[in-house]
Amino acid sequence: MANHELMDHKKQRVEKAIKPLRSRIFQPFRAIGYITNDIPFVIETRGQDYFLTTSVGNNFQTYNVAKMNLLFVSPTTENAISAMTSANGITYAACGNSVLAFKRGKEFSRVGGEGNFIIFQLLVLGPYVVGLCDDNTLKMWNTATRELYTEIEFGDQFTATAMIHPSTYLNKLLISSTEGTLQIWNIRTNSLVYQFKSFGSPITCLTQSPVVDVIAIGLLNGTVQLHNIKVDEKIDSVRQEDRVTAISFRTDEEPMMATANMHGDVALWDLNTRRLVHKMKGAHSGSISSVAFLNGQPVLVTAGADNAVKQWIFEKHNSVPLPLKYRSGHYGPPSKIRFYDSAGKAIISAGRDQSLRSFSLRRDAQSFEFSQGHLASKSNKKGLKMEDLKLPQIVDFSTCIAKEKEWDNVSTCHLNDNAIRTWSLNKKSKGKYTMISKDKSAIKTTTISACGNFVFAGCASGQIDMFNLQSGAHRKTYGGIDGHKKAVTGLATDNVNRFVISSSVDKTIKIWEFKSANLLHTIQLESPVVEILFLRDNDLLAVACDDLGIRVIDIETQKVVREFWGHRNRITDMTFSPDGRWIVSSSLDATIRTWDLPSGTMVDIFRVQDVVTSLTFSPTGDYLATSHVDNVGIFLWANRTQFTNVSLHSIPDDEEVQLLSLPSLNGDGGELDEDEDEMTTVVDPLNKTEQLTEKMITLSLEPRSKWQNLLNLDNIKQRNKPTEAPKLPEKAPFFLPTLPGAAPQFAIEEKKESSESKKSFFQLNEMHFVTDFTRLLRSGDESKDFSEFVAYCKSLSPSAIDLEIRSMTVDGQLTAMNQFVNAISYMLSTRKNFELAQAWLNVFCIIHGDLVVANPENPIHDKLSAILSQQKSEFGRLSDQIHYGLCLIDFVRKA
Repeated sequence: MANHELMDHKKQRVEKAIKPLRSRIFQPFRAIGYITNDIPFVIETRGQDYFLTTSVGNNFQTYNVAKMNLLFVSPTTENAISAMTSANGITYAACGNSVLAFKRGKEFSRVGGEGNFIIFQLLVLGPYVVGLCDDNTLKMWNTATRELYTEIEFGDQFTATAMIHPSTYLNKLLISSTEGTLQIWNIRTNSLVYQFKSFGSPITCLTQSPVVDVIAIGLLNGTVQLHNIKVDEKIDSVRQEDRVTAISFRTDEEPMMATANMHGDVALWDLNTRRLVHKMKGAHSGSISSVAFLNGQPVLVTAGADNAVKQWIFEKHNSVPLPLKYRSGHYGPPSKIRFYDSAGKAIISAGRDQSLRSFSLRRDAQSFEFSQGHLASKSNKKGLKMEDLKLPQIVDFSTCIAKEKEWDNVSTCHLNDNAIRTWSLNKKSKGKYTMISKDKSAIKTTTISACGNFVFAGCASGQIDMFNLQSGAHRKTYGGIDGHKKAVTGLATDNVNRFVISSSVDKTIKIWEFKSANLLHTIQLESPVVEILFLRDNDLLAVACDDLGIRVIDIETQKVVREFWGHRNRITDMTFSPDGRWIVSSSLDATIRTWDLPSGTMVDIFRVQDVVTSLTFSPTGDYLATSHVDNVGIFLWANRTQFTNVSLHSIPDDEEVQLLSLPSLNGDGGELDEDEDEMTTVVDPLNKTEQLTEKMITLSLEPRSKWQNLLNLDNIKQRNKPTEAPKLPEKAPFFLPTLPGAAPQFAIEEKKESSESKKSFFQLNEMHFVTDFTRLLRSGDESKDFSEFVAYCKSLSPSAIDLEIRSMTVDGQLTAMNQFVNAISYMLSTRKNFELAQAWLNVFCIIHGDLVVANPENPIHDKLSAILSQQKSEFGRLSDQIHYGLCLIDFVRKA
């Protein structure tokens, strides 16, 4: 039987080996850095609190508006979320042709799912949910029965763009179109009530004003018109630059309207004077999808396609808002990411949006963007966009935690720029120094020394400059005649500032003396160097070259000790594991490969849909972080070797590699949860059984202390016995009585024991207790199956099992003791829990041996003799204590 199981197991492994390879080491964990996208957000009031829900692709996130804390993330939907709304604590999200209902982030209902259309706007009307679809129809579902209630098809002369439910208009919907007309529909009777004339431009948004019957209509040409739909009369109109994307009204004391456009500007209009009072130019770096005033509060919430949500507060009688709170991430894909601290709590990221950010892995609220100065005020004064005032895109950066609190500890070099900028992580802003290269050539790479005092700049001319981070002064130049002839592509220093390592497109690696700037060694390679990575702990240098190979150089011997080949396109980034055993590399072939340094082989590979631009290993070894093309977030992959045994072996380069989906926001683990890798999760079918074979002695899975402490319980109790019994302190009465006399004396009465206070004693042998131990022992003896009794005893502590054995009921026939010996015999015959059977029998013999000896005619003698002979013939030598106890009883019986 065991042979058949082994054959089935081998067959299972062969079948799995045919499947494409998936990562043995890394498993999708979660994504960070996503705040919102171009889908309008939803604000819901619950009591005194406001909750903000934003869409981020296939998930939505809910924030507490007061603190902007992330409360929860929804499960990942099958399709991208195209519209959202909420009512009565329920969030409705449109995904393709379906509407999903969530409560506290958990899906509990869905409607739709039939037809080829996408819902782009949602409304909730009591028990019904209404969806405006891209097939120019309006559909309404009953959420109770989950059936389609009604459907309205618009003609070719009316292409619906937006809809609202006007206040106090029962069963009515106001729908706009690209033709510039409006229609009022009765959804109960499915009939057209009224059609308005064209407004001269396509309608982009509709908003209910605080006044009944008055609707704000936003047009494509930038006009915002206030219209009374009851009498079909224009009240007023204003005009802003370009398309109107969102409108909101202030509901506190100030009559104000906010309108947003597709360029990231927000215009504030005074409704009393009917004029523009302030323009928030560059409030966002992209199209604004939503603006909303909090009900009864001078707070404006805006969100845009720049992956940011911002709050603005208005002071009394001041129309210029001030920034209050915000949450933001990259709106351009990150170009380089690195873990910052030794605990792996933060990731520093440079993006194509010309920003430098820090993302916290512990708390979303601790993420921030490094400030580049007062760009907003400069933008207003000069009339420029904030993007035009930002520093150029960062091409490389370096960090060091050694002098974080003393001075700047981050350095960056920028695209086509000849200066290094310093940044302070402690102050979360740009530093005061701008260090320009001595030959005025563009700086390609930078690094900070391990001590945190010096920063190095590798120039396009091949020169290397060293600056002091504390003063910003230039210290020395590495180069000259012995220097690189082409652009420097990488820099590194050792732990104790002995040498500086540089790489270049001229196919050389140069090692310089740190103090004298003299050239020590030159290593000639066969291909231009793209990137170098130095592991300071073991002096190994990883070199990525243009010939798609990775070479590992021992700096002490200046020898190439390893070469790794396999990438099919240019290598984009690489990183060492914290223990220095692996090199993880990414390439334009969309693969992530793990190379084992001791064996010199590739031990893991997986493919992703989007090309990896940068990757970094956490200092604790828990996560691998990656950034990808066309993705503004950072993705975390869990290192499975941290929590499970992973068997790694060399992987041939020609094997098929499986495509893995990127981690999701809610951390559901990705595709690996469906079918785990056979090397780590396929358990041998033989190991699933409780016993390999009935002929083998099997020990229990209980800890060793459970039966060892039972054998030595008396010694343990004696050792832990207190030297003196604890005494309660005497309680004094509230009023102390005094004795008569000149000197005050307290009358202290001595306590006398009364006959009533004496405890009554009873004989234990006159009482009979039926415990679970006794009940299961009796039922097991009747059924000849003691499995439940053994399982119960295994759950008891050593003291509890000792007490149960001592408390056995003693009668003339020694019934309970005979039943217990039968249970021990059952355990030995099944060959399970062998060490527990020995320990329990040993304690039984020590406690009740005198009773067994005193009753020589009881059947228990024959049972114990049978156990003894079975032990000698089948199990060999017993433990000394059990063997002594059994032999003593056998000797007394024969005597």
